[in-house]
Amino acid sequence: MPKILHARPLLPDERRQLTRMLQSPDERLAQRARIILLSSEERYRVPEIAQMVGLGPDKVRKWIHRFNRHGVDGLTARNQKPGPPPKFQGVTRRKIVEIAQTPPRRLGLLFSTWTLYNLRRYLIEQGVVDNISHETLRKILKEANVDWRRPYVVPWM
Repeated sequence: MPKILHARPLLPDERRQLTRMLQSPDERLAQRARIILLSSEERYRVPEIAQMVGLGPDKVRKWIHRFNRHGVDGLTARNQKPGPPPKFQGVTRRKIVEIAQTPPRRLGLLFSTWTLYNLRRYLIEQGVVDNISHETLRKILKEANVDWRRPYVVPWM
C-alpha cells in the first residue's frame, strides 16, 4: 500500500506566515499556502487537494515536498525562467526599440520599411550591438509592442 503524503506539522510561526500568504496578490503563492494548510492542518490527501486547488497531483506533491524540505521559503518559486539572463538590457534595448520606431529614410537609408534583416544590419553597423539574431531582435520588438513592419508615410509639405 503506497504511503500517504502530507505536509509536516506546522510551527506556530509557519502557520501565521501561511495564513498571511493566503491573502497574497500572487495567486500562485496563495495557492501553495492553501495546499500546505489543507495537507497539514486538514489532513486532506493529495488527489483531494489537487481537485480543490485546480492543479495536478504531481504539482501538489511537488509543493508539499518542497515545504517539508525547506519550510515556507520553499514555496516561493526560485527561478521562473531557467536559462541565461537576457543578453540585451536597459539602454541597449531602449536604443534598439528607438531605432525600430524611426523611419529608415530619416536615418538616411533608401527604404521606407524595416525588415529584421535590415534592422539587424543597421544596429551592427552603428555599433549598437556586436551581434544579434533575428529571433532575439523580433522578441525585443514584440515585448516593446513595436510593429517594425509598418511603412512610414512622410506627409507632403
